[in-house]
Amino acid sequence: MSSANKRFNRQIAIFGLQGQEKIQSTKVVLVGFGGLGTFVLPQLCLLGVRDIAVVEHETFSETNRNRYMGFLHSDFDDDKGTGFDKVMVAERVAKGIDPEVNIKLIKNKLESRDAFDAIKRADIVVGCLDSDGARSILNELSIAYDVTYIDLASEVFVDGTFGGRIAVVKEGNGCLHCMGYGLDQTEVRRYLADETQLENEAKVYGVDKESLAAGSGPSVVDLNGIIASLGVQEFKLHITDPKNSSRYLNYRGHLKSITKVQVDEDNGCYCCSLYNKKLDANVERYLGVKAKPKD
Repeated sequence: MSSANKRFNRQIAIFGLQGQEKIQSTKVVLVGFGGLGTFVLPQLCLLGVRDIAVVEHETFSETNRNRYMGFLHSDFDDDKGTGFDKVMVAERVAKGIDPEVNIKLIKNKLESRDAFDAIKRADIVVGCLDSDGARSILNELSIAYDVTYIDLASEVFVDGTFGGRIAVVKEGNGCLHCMGYGLDQTEVRRYLADETQLENEAKVYGVDKESLAAGSGPSVVDLNGIIASLGVQEFKLHITDPKNSSRYLNYRGHLKSITKVQVDEDNGCYCCSLYNKKLDANVERYLGVKAKPKD
């Protein structure tokens, strides 16, 4: 057995050499390197994924310290109150696990040309996002360009319940809008709104525009780890054993339960009707909606 295969021999025993080769040849884009993404990336590298692009525009902040894997105490400067770019940490994590991994760093938001182009060439995109607005865009983009989209979400509610969701969008047969995933349409609308629209809404409802646009909430390390691992498991099954993969899993941590949700794959959904229409789907209309210019 080659040295490369020796590294993976214990998982090759599960899904075979052909499965390992499929994993290593899969082009992946990870959108979001935060509480979920920092768990997902090292697992992808440990599985043997060799072609990964990471889309993330933020820097490490003090509020991230309770749940980000792979970040060091020294990645945040207490005196300056600033931290490293998250994408730089992503590269360090990936290369530390596998020096041969080809990792592309996209320090920009999802709604940028670099991110769109990377997703279009991918086989699978894994979304680790805080905002349902960004989820809605990624949902539409992945359908239009026939890219399998695995979306991960963790949830902590004020009543003490907690859990998360894993959804797989593929081939235009059920998406985040029609499979009962629970996208917040108000949040989607606000995410797509420009500064003037947010300011006008703030005047009417008395809420500042930062709060209107915010998509983050309570988050804890153990819950993120569970959801990320379930998502990576579906990634692995989608590639190596699609018959046993799931389309939608609902994890309820307070009940210690995982439910496989049935997906209606033929329901006349508009977004699903955009399957593989590429430019004709006009997803490019989202470019620049929230994009941050390159430094």
